[in-house]
Order: sequence, then C-alpha cells, then structure tokens
Amino acid sequence: MDITQIPYTFENAEKIVNEFYATSQVTNEFKPQLDQWLKQAQNSQEAWVFGWELIDMNKSINCQFYGASCLYNKVSKHFGDVPPEQYDILKNKLLEKLLLYATTLLDNKHQQIRLIQRKLNSALAKLALYLIQDQWQNCIQDMITTIPNCINEPEKHEEQRNQLILIVIDLLTLLPEEYQTLSNLNKLKRTQINSQLKKNFPLIRDYLLNLFNSFNSLPPNMLLSTSSLYFNMIENSIKCLTSWIEFGIQMNDIQQFIDYLFVYIYNDSLFDQSAECLTSLFSSEDNLKYTNSIFKYMPKILELQNLLTKFIEEKDNDGSVVLTKLILAFGENQLSVIFDGFLSNNDQVKQILLQFINLIMNLTSMPGNFPVDEESSDLTFVFWYSLQDTLLGIDQGSNELLIIFRPFFINLLEIFILKLQLPNNYDDWTEEEKERLRCYRIDIGDTMVYMISLVGEVMLEFIVKRLVRCIEAEPDNWRIQEALIYMLQSVVSELNESCSPDFSYNNDIYLISFVDLIPKIKYSNKHILSTTLLAVGSLGSWLERNVNVLPNAISLCLLGLKTESVTQSASFALKDIINDCDLSSYAEQIIATSQEALKSCTVAQNYEIRLMSIIGMCLSDLLSVEYQRAINWLQNIVEPYIIKLTELSQLKQTDKNTQSATCHILNLLSQLMSSLIQRSQNHNSTDLMAANDSTASSVNTSFQIGMTPSGTGLNSSNDERVIVNSLLIKLIPIYKQIISRNLPNDLIVIDKLFESISVTLSSNLASNTPQPENEITEAILNELIQMFYILNENSWRRFAYEVCRQILIIWWKNDKYKSNLENLFHFSFQNAMKLMSKDMNWFHDHTDVVEQYCTCLAKLLKSKYYDLFEKFNQESLLYLLKFAQLGLQLPEQYTLRAVATFLEEFIKFTKIKNNLMEFLEHNSFNLIHVIIMGISGGLPRHLVDILSGILYTYVKEYPQLTNSILHQILIKNDFQPLLLVQQPNTSGEVQQNIPSQHLTKEQKQSFVKSVLSESNNKRKFKEAITEFSLTCRGLWNQYGKETSSKY
Repeated sequence: MDITQIPYTFENAEKIVNEFYATSQVTNEFKPQLDQWLKQAQNSQEAWVFGWELIDMNKSINCQFYGASCLYNKVSKHFGDVPPEQYDILKNKLLEKLLLYATTLLDNKHQQIRLIQRKLNSALAKLALYLIQDQWQNCIQDMITTIPNCINEPEKHEEQRNQLILIVIDLLTLLPEEYQTLSNLNKLKRTQINSQLKKNFPLIRDYLLNLFNSFNSLPPNMLLSTSSLYFNMIENSIKCLTSWIEFGIQMNDIQQFIDYLFVYIYNDSLFDQSAECLTSLFSSEDNLKYTNSIFKYMPKILELQNLLTKFIEEKDNDGSVVLTKLILAFGENQLSVIFDGFLSNNDQVKQILLQFINLIMNLTSMPGNFPVDEESSDLTFVFWYSLQDTLLGIDQGSNELLIIFRPFFINLLEIFILKLQLPNNYDDWTEEEKERLRCYRIDIGDTMVYMISLVGEVMLEFIVKRLVRCIEAEPDNWRIQEALIYMLQSVVSELNESCSPDFSYNNDIYLISFVDLIPKIKYSNKHILSTTLLAVGSLGSWLERNVNVLPNAISLCLLGLKTESVTQSASFALKDIINDCDLSSYAEQIIATSQEALKSCTVAQNYEIRLMSIIGMCLSDLLSVEYQRAINWLQNIVEPYIIKLTELSQLKQTDKNTQSATCHILNLLSQLMSSLIQRSQNHNSTDLMAANDSTASSVNTSFQIGMTPSGTGLNSSNDERVIVNSLLIKLIPIYKQIISRNLPNDLIVIDKLFESISVTLSSNLASNTPQPENEITEAILNELIQMFYILNENSWRRFAYEVCRQILIIWWKNDKYKSNLENLFHFSFQNAMKLMSKDMNWFHDHTDVVEQYCTCLAKLLKSKYYDLFEKFNQESLLYLLKFAQLGLQLPEQYTLRAVATFLEEFIKFTKIKNNLMEFLEHNSFNLIHVIIMGISGGLPRHLVDILSGILYTYVKEYPQLTNSILHQILIKNDFQPLLLVQQPNTSGEVQQNIPSQHLTKEQKQSFVKSVLSESNNKRKFKEAITEFSLTCRGLWNQYGKETSSKY
C-alpha cells in the first residue's frame, strides 16, 4: 500500500510515530516514506485534532513530542485556520497542557518531558505574538501573574511555584525568538508586533529584576548548586535577558542588570551565560549614545584581566575565547568614544583607556602557539582593522591620535614575530592544526598589510633590521628568522604598489639588504627555505628593476629545486620571477636544474607541469641569445617524453596507470609548447617582430629539432611558433597511433590528446602575427585533418570540436586550404548529426558534447565565417535546427546557453543571407514551440532568461514571422502549459509533464502583444517573458514577482 494514501487520523499517527522510532522494526528503505507521511500529516487540517490526542501522558514519549510539534506547526504556520471565537479556547488548552507538563517535571526528570513542555511553550508564545495587537494585549502581564499562581498541591507550593516561574521565564525568552520566525506576516504587521513587545518590556524588566533581587537573599549553596531550581531560574533569567537584548532593547533600559552580570560572570557555572549576555549588550552600536555608561563599566572590563589570567593558567581555551569576545565587543563598538576620551583633558580617563588598549594587546599576544595552546588571539585582528579604519577617518584631532596609537601598532609587529613562529614540534601536529595555523598566519599578514597606511615606511625598516640582528646574533634561531621573512613576504607586494617614489626608494634600500642576506641564512630545515622562496617570489616585479641582486634570488630558487621538500615553493617563486624578468643569462642553469628535478620523479605531477612551463619560458629567453643551444636543450628535454609516448601509443591494451602516464606526458608537452609561444608574445616588441619577418621563412623551411636554422638567430614571434610547429609535426603521428588503435577505454586519453593540441593552438590564436606559411605548417594542417578522419564517432568529444574550430580559424583565411577545411567542417557536422540517432537519454548523458559543438558553431558565426555555412544545403540546415531543438530541451545551464547562443547567431546569419530567410520562415514553428514550452514550465525557472534571448532575436529580426507563429501556437492551437514535475505515477513511472490550466485567451494575447512591442527594449522584453513564465507556472503573485529577480 502507498503510505502517502493512509488517512491522517489519531490512530494512524500514533502507529506510524511508534514504527518510525522503533528502528529494529522498520527497514531503512521504508523509513523515508514514514517520515514523509509524518511531515505531511503535520500540515494537514486533521493535525488540529490528533495533535491534542497525542499529548497524553499515557502515550509514548515520541507520540507526545510529535503531538506537541504538530500543535506548534499548526499555530505557527496555519493560524489562519482558527476562527476568532476559538482563540481563547486554543489559548486555555495550551496553558492547561503546559502546566500539566510543568507539574510532571517535579516527579519525572526525563529530558524529553522537558522538550515537550518547551515545544508547547513555543506554541503559546507564537499564539501570543499573533494576538498581542488586538485579542490578547495583556498576554505578557497574564503570563507573569497568572501562571505562577496555578498551585494545585499546597505541600509542593514552593517547588511547584518555582517550576511555574521557569515556565514564565521560558515564555518571556521565546517571545523575541519566535518573533524572528514571523516570515508569514507582512512588514506592517511585524512592525506593530515589534512595537507592542517593546512597549511591554518594562513589565518583563521589572519581573526579571525582582527575581534577581530575590536571589540575593538566598544562601550561596542553594543559589549556585547546578541541581537547584534557583540556579536554573538565574541561568534562564540571564538567557531571557540576552534574548531581549538581541531583539533590540538598549543599554539604558537594562542598566540595573549589568552589575549582577559582572558578579555572575565570576561563577564557573554562570560564566558562559553572563558573558554571552554582556557581549550581546556591548555589541550594539546604539551604546554610543550612553558615553557615561561606557566609562562607568570600563573598570569592570579591565578587572576581567584577572579572570583571563586564571583561564590561561588553567589552559581553559574555551573560557579565553568567550572572554575575548566580550572584551572585543566592548571595544570594537565604542571606538569613537575611546578616541574622544583620548582627546579630552581628563588624565584619569586617558589612563583607563591606555589600560584597555593594553588589555587587547595582551589578548593578541596570548601565550602559546595558535591553535594548539590558545584559540583566541585571532579574534583580535578585527579590532585592529576597525581601530585603524576609524582612526584614519577622523578629521579633527587625527594627528594627535596618530601619535598616541602608532606605538601600539609598532608593538603589534613585535607580537606578530612571536605569534608567527612555528613550534619546534610543528611536524608532529595534525593536518587540521597545521591548516588552522596556515590560515592564522595569513590573517596576520593581512593585518600587517592593513597597517601599512598607518605605520608606513617604518614597517619594512623594522622587519629587515630585526632580521639582520637576528642573523648576526642568533644565526641558528630559524624560527624567528622564518617569522620575520614571512612578515616581509606578506607586505612587500603592497608596499611596492601603494608607495610614493621616495618611499619606494627607501623600500629598495631595505629590500636590497634582504636579498643580500639570502646567502647568509642557514637553511637548516624546509620551513625557513620554503618561506624565503615565497618571499623572493613576491619580489618578482621589484627584481625586474633591480637586476643586480638577481643572482642571489636565482641561486636560492635553484637550491629549492634541488631540495625535494620545497620543490613546490621553489617552482612558485621561480615562476613569479620569470614572469617579470628576462632570465636569458640564467636560462641554462634553470633549465638544467628543472630537468634534474623532473628526472628525479619525486615531484608531484602538477608541479612537473609548472616546471615544464618554466623550462618553456627559459628556452624562449635563451633563443634570443643562444639559438642553437636552446634547440639542443629542447631536443634533450622532449626526446625522452617522445620515446615514452611512442611506447605507450603502441600498447594494445591499457589500464588506468598507462592512461594516467599518457595524459601526463601530453600535459607536459602541451605546457612546454604553449609557454614557448606565450613568452615570446609577452616580451617581443613590434619592431623586433618586423625585423624578424625576413628570417622567418628560412627558419621555417629548414628547421628540425636539433638543427640550426639556415637564417640568423634573431628572435621573433615566429621563432617559437616554428619550434612548436616542428615539435607538433613529430607528435601528431604518435597521436594518430593512439587514435587508430581504437581501444574502448581510450576515450579519456583521446580527450586529453585533443585538449593538449587545443592548448597549443590557443597560443597560436593569441599571437599577433599570422601563422607562418611553409611546408611544416601545411603538413601540420594535413596531419591534423587526417586525425579527425580516423577518429571514432564516439571519440568526437568536447576538445575534438574545439580543436576543429581552432584549425578553421587559424587556416581559413588562406585560400589554398579552404577546400580541405570545408571538408573537415562538414565531416564534423556529420558526426554531430549522428548524435540525433541516439535517444534523448544519450543527449542528457553527453551534454558536454552538445555544448562544445554548439559553442564551436556560435563562435564561427560570431567571427563571421559565413562561407562555411553557406555550403550547407537546406537538408543539412534543417538537421542543424533539429539538433539545436533537442539541445533546447536539456536542463543544464551551460549547455542550454551554448545552444541558445548558436541559435541567436544563426538567426542573425539567415537575415544577412537573403536566400536563407525563406528557409528559416518555413522551419521556425517547431523551434519556437519548444522555446515556449520551456518558458511556460518545461524547463526550470532559472533557465527562462536564456530562452528569452532566442525569442528576442526572433522578434528583432523577424517580427512578422514571430507574430504569426506565436498566434498560431498560443491562440489558434489553444496552448496550455505543461509543468515539469518529478512524481511517480501509479505504475511507478515518472511523469515528466502534467497539464496546468493557468492561461486565459486574454493573457496569451497580452503576452504576444507585449513581446512584439518591446523589441527595442530588452529589459522590458525579459520582464514580459518572466511574467508569462510565472503565470504559466501559477506563480504570478507578489512572491513570484519578488523571487523572479533571482533568476
């Protein structure tokens, strides 16, 4: 039987709740259906009935809790079901039940009984909010006076009364909390309720204050025993106060409680609640109005230093965190008050404020290593951000304040040296602890960057001078040296970018001093070597202007490449330097060391790719000065990979290891080729390119890897491309071998193969100079085209279509290649059209192929390669439209966008070519019909905007045609939308579409009129589409209008 069809009755609810929690009797497969029934039952009309019946002491605890949850859900979400004349009945029944449970708690300490009572309290609090404006204006007064007087057993008078007081406190706590969940009410109603709650707060304040005062007369053992009801009353009263503070009650209304809170905060059991309450209180920006109160409580904040010392001695990290948050909340929100105090003539106030700043300084310098020994110092960074922001934003008295606060920030640098130091046992830390420390050090670096505008040129001077002293006095103290170098690395980029010329000159002095120190540092472990490498890498743009210190930087990078544990940092640093500097003088050293690192097989694959990129850029630099030596190095580097790739291509069977090895070699070679070309584009001037044009031809015709070109060795934008082309011509036969073996598990390799070709061709496309014409480039083209002809139709995947597009763009402008390129384009078309022989499930499983082919077509049309499409006959064009029509039914966003972009460009293309206008007019009905189906509910809402772009292009280019088709689809054929759903029908199948009668004839006519009249205003056109879509989905209401902007 279908569980969802079981009636919502008390008996069924009780049975299903008990079965749901009796896990041994219900299979995991069946349990979700029970859960679904229980959720639906909660929202049913019958829940008003069986909810009360389930709240019976004779029922199971689970049934009682479910019944209470049902009642809370009904009051919270379905209060409109209750007629006004039954408001009092509902209120009295809830009061009766929660009082019953309160009495039960005296004899039964079961935690779930307390949870049931809490849920009933929430229901009554929510009911009070709904009625507080009119029908139950005195609800708070009634809760305070009526509930504690409901005493049934005189012998339990005091204990029962205290239990009832706990209910009152809980209800008062829930009122502001439940207010935050009133999302079903409009803004006006919420404002009215907010006003009523604040109006009644004096009642709550007086009630809580009487409780606090009464606690003073109790013996300490009765008051502070965690098992005592009095202790629970204090604890819950503080929570209640916190709830109202977070609701918006200001300091002036609760000042009577603050002294109590500063007393209770020293009690271990009440510390968390008291600190949270004070933190909420001091976090309010409204406190700026109460300047006298802030200074009044400043001494009490300073006294918390003793409590902080106790936590540190006891290694209580949780207590330190809570206390730090309280102190920071007090400081961060009173900065303007603090500044006014410093600018006043009151020396006593100034002294107190200095003590407060020093207190926060102590919080930042919390003893121990973060996060193992302490976890609170990172919280203080925001305070220093805020302090500086506020300080720099002050006009009057800013100079005086800068004099006062700058020493604090200088002192902060001293603290950072301590906090940045790695512990001696760092290698024994867990990965999570290391990651948290890494993020902590980044936060310190960010804080230092923020301090630059305040500390200025002193920062770099401070760091470098301290480093010099440390290296001279403590050469073996790597921890301090590493921390100082990390500080320098964190700020150096910002210093160079943001400083004046004079300031930059001073920076140069200290940075030169730092680079001169590099050979003097003892790299006794990987940590200091890695940090120094990162610091050197951050100097890339500065080293370009200070080439005299490059040798030290390069020597360090080469040392890093030879050290297995820091190869990653060394490759990063070297890549940063080489991006900015001409390293032709050091190219051979870098290439040799990088090659050794590659041969060692100890480098991770992604770092190998970075090293290959470095080699490519160094080869490009070397070409300009030692052409033949560069060629020799290239030969030496690529030959082993070509041999290995040849061996792999000849395998008749492959596994995951051989596939991974093949893909990695393809990545390495493509990275080498692309970096060669990109380097030349970045560094060669236009004049140099022109000078080399005359030599390019001779180089192109004779070059083979390992041979000297017949012309001069002048570097040009074509030199690197010539080398890349010569390398590519050697690789393509190997690629063809991989493709031709046609192994079923080679799809990943083939896709990677075309991706590597695509990377290389992308570099050619990015070049400012045309592809050189010679035998090699012609051979490359022919070989690439042949690759496609031996490609299995299932291997035409994403990058195959991308390479096809790149080939067409690179060589199309040369008339001698057009015939072959046209054949290639039509061949790719034929393979794409074969996809239509598959079912729709295949389309859903291969959206990447559909996306890439449509992207290829769209880019060709956008680049005005119209000649390619003009060769299509009408049958081929029709197939193309049908392919796109199928693509429009795919719910993947990027795929749909690619299809839509192609169609928009194709529609524009047909308008330019008059002979195709008639074709589109005869073949647009089905296409527009699919678009309308998708807009009206066939596709998710967030995709409607994509479909609207196609329709907009139709309206703009073919207004009469669009008008005619829309009238025929919507009005003549009486179109009604089908909404996409995913619900199983009675036979177990999934129904994809069900009729949804939401459109009238007038609505359809209005839609057609709107879209045709807004052809010159795309924004209003999309608004019309959105309204139509929401109407079709039954969502055109205020909610739909508000949320439509998200899509």
